[in-house]
Amino acid sequence: MASDDQRPGAVPGGPGRRTVIAALGATALTEALRTAAALPAAAEPGPALPAPAAHWAFEEGRGTTAADSSGHGRTLTLRGGAAWGDGHTGHGLALAGRACATAAGPAVDTAHGFTLTARVRLTATDGFRTAVALDGTAVSACYLQLRDDTRAFAFTRLPRDAADANGAAVIAGAGFAPEAGRWYHLAGVADAAAGLLRLYVDGVLEGEVPAPGGWRATGATTVGRGLFGGAEADHFQGDIDDVRCYDTALSGAQIARLAGVPERDTTPLLTIDARRPGPTVPPRLGGIFFEDINHSGEGGLYAELVNNRSFMADPRTPLHWSALGGATIALDPTAPLNEALSRSLRITVRGPGSGAANDGYWGIPVRPATTYRASYFAKADGHTGPLTLALTGTDGTVYARTAAPAPGRDWRRYDLTLRTPPTAPATMEARLTVTTAGTTGTTGTLWLAQVSLFPPTYRNRPNGLRPDLMAALAALRPAFLRFPGGNYLEGNVIADRFDWKKTIGRVERRPGHRNSAWGYWSTDGLGLPEYLQMAEDLDCEPVLCVYAGYSLKGEHVTGEALRPFVQDALDQIEYITGPATSPWGARRAADGHPAPYPLTYVEVGNEDWFDTSGSYEERYAAFHDALTRTYPHLKLIATTPVRSRPYDLIDEHYYRSPAAFAAGAHLYDRRDRATPKVFVGEWAAQEGRPTPNLRAALGDAAWLTGILRNSDHVVMECYAPLFSHVRDNTWATNLIAYDGLTSYHSPSSYAQQLLRTHRGDTVLPTEVRALPGLSAVTTRDHRTGRLYVAVVNTGGTPRTTSVRIDGIRTIEPTGRAEILSGPGPEATNTLSDPTAVVPRSVPLNGLGTWFTYTFPAYSVTVLRLHGG
Repeated sequence: MASDDQRPGAVPGGPGRRTVIAALGATALTEALRTAAALPAAAEPGPALPAPAAHWAFEEGRGTTAADSSGHGRTLTLRGGAAWGDGHTGHGLALAGRACATAAGPAVDTAHGFTLTARVRLTATDGFRTAVALDGTAVSACYLQLRDDTRAFAFTRLPRDAADANGAAVIAGAGFAPEAGRWYHLAGVADAAAGLLRLYVDGVLEGEVPAPGGWRATGATTVGRGLFGGAEADHFQGDIDDVRCYDTALSGAQIARLAGVPERDTTPLLTIDARRPGPTVPPRLGGIFFEDINHSGEGGLYAELVNNRSFMADPRTPLHWSALGGATIALDPTAPLNEALSRSLRITVRGPGSGAANDGYWGIPVRPATTYRASYFAKADGHTGPLTLALTGTDGTVYARTAAPAPGRDWRRYDLTLRTPPTAPATMEARLTVTTAGTTGTTGTLWLAQVSLFPPTYRNRPNGLRPDLMAALAALRPAFLRFPGGNYLEGNVIADRFDWKKTIGRVERRPGHRNSAWGYWSTDGLGLPEYLQMAEDLDCEPVLCVYAGYSLKGEHVTGEALRPFVQDALDQIEYITGPATSPWGARRAADGHPAPYPLTYVEVGNEDWFDTSGSYEERYAAFHDALTRTYPHLKLIATTPVRSRPYDLIDEHYYRSPAAFAAGAHLYDRRDRATPKVFVGEWAAQEGRPTPNLRAALGDAAWLTGILRNSDHVVMECYAPLFSHVRDNTWATNLIAYDGLTSYHSPSSYAQQLLRTHRGDTVLPTEVRALPGLSAVTTRDHRTGRLYVAVVNTGGTPRTTSVRIDGIRTIEPTGRAEILSGPGPEATNTLSDPTAVVPRSVPLNGLGTWFTYTFPAYSVTVLRLHGG
């Protein structure tokens, strides 16, 4: 046990509580403890403390009760095997398993201002571990605790006496991961007058959040457990000493006195230590993850404008097609274009203007002065005559048209262009029409297949991608592209998986498949060749996810049945990386890319922790053995831990509230570096629809400070999902949203851009003191000497602090601050207001190795400093 003068932050030479006890002797033990606890540092006594409503010093050392030295008679009864042990000073309460101690009735009125304090020493740093609580009937009114979801200390309050209130918990949390075996002083303050909940650790303000008025606890005061769902919960594992309850909100100075910390050591300070450089930032740290969800591909990034162009989306009816000019239309399985596209659209024409129209993805977008590339296959029986292709409004307005020759009796491909005039409006209400253009005698049957319409594409690539959405991805500066999923990779059943061999070659020979994971048809026009070209165009490396024999509804294969899927993965890697002389490399060359693509990482499956059969162990082993034997240079990513084979990275996914992300910024700080390195392949704070609001962006940014700080262990990360069409927002919170004409970045997208484009190559240790709601990380570019100090303020209070930089001789007096902020946490961007929350750049003056700065409320700030 450490005495007070050995504890970090205590005044050297001050009278430790053990010193007082030794001097006075055992006969004055209780009174000495009271005196020493109230006066931890004689040199700086601090403000007076009110009398506690309850105080348990735990100096009995034996028996089944602990006396309340406040004089209010709230005796604690030890339960569940609670034992006596070494305390912070003298004796304390030793708890393991379900051990705890309780006193009848609430020690304070939790409907008003109050304070709970305790000294704690953890033996386990996982799970929910409550040191002090005041019970209601179903839950505790408050918990001074370690939280499992953030792995940090917190003072938590629930809004009502019900288990379902947990989702609305108010949490004032610490910004660091505690160590086992070390004593901490915790103080939770409910300041009813200010409407705030505060947490102090070792006298330093760690968490402060707005909190509405609380409800009155009616049950026991507990030490070492909480109450949840009407049952004991969250049992503390470790030692507890010196528990106090006050029926008022103590000040920061009073808390510092209780903790034995000089008040001067509790003032706000941000310290950067360039003398002890940390991890080198991995070159592949930040990437993007794409899967076709929310019409991210079909009707989104994939620029095709015709919906159900192949007539394969439904076997019964031609979805998104309608008859025009008295024609009748139907699917015709007896007239397929080829083996892949096994049905066509049969149109019985009855005069000029007969034909069919396609309504696109919630309309076909039209822009002025724009050229569109149309193609289709057609044949006819009878005198159908020449055709007209047009972009028309629902009111009959023609935006563009072009003539096409009369089709013959055999299938033939036709390629045309349509150009809108400069006077055409920008609209999403158009449709593509294919009609006869002959005389009154026009009759017969017309068949159409693979009807396609493309606007201008990114880099003008055929079968290409939407330019504005690709530009949005390029702005994120991705180092890698993880594809093709996600649930999209697996499908609900094996037949609906991403079968890559059916996604290569000419698009009219790709049958498409049911995107059963997200509820619509995929043409597979966005196939393996397009994903690889996408990565190359974004100047990033592909991270390939291979189907590993498991689909979402539990269908899975093992043993001999798994072999074809393993071979598919081997062939897929050959398609990507093999020379043009290899069988599958030749197929890639035939698809227009003779040179191999780079490939370093292959992920085996997706989220296989959902596989309740436990088959991933066998499935991963089969893929591991085959892939490492054939491609020993590749690095493998496992989706859940396996025992029988090694893996280079483990893929971890997190979808949490903004508050949980902010509190979890330190999640990896104490991760055992002997464990496999981590790829956080999907993560996002869940608030905002269809894109995150500013509060979610701040949670995301705080989380990223922790990723960057721990980039020796977390070597890759990517947000998910990337995209959502505003008309298909199946997954609520997505990085970028769009309709047919326009798109916008969310606040989170801008936050990620700030943190990716303004960072150096080496992490510098950065500590934040007495700045609740702030997360920080600093990097240094050793080529230029520039420092990037990234600070996220998730709270509604501007935080002014001294900034001290150690280990750098000089800092130039001028610099810049890149700031993302908004009027409130609900602020967001939309199609109609895409720039409500955007970064701004401001000059800085008066800088040095010690300066003062105010970080705005609800902000992400990167200070750009020049070191000498």
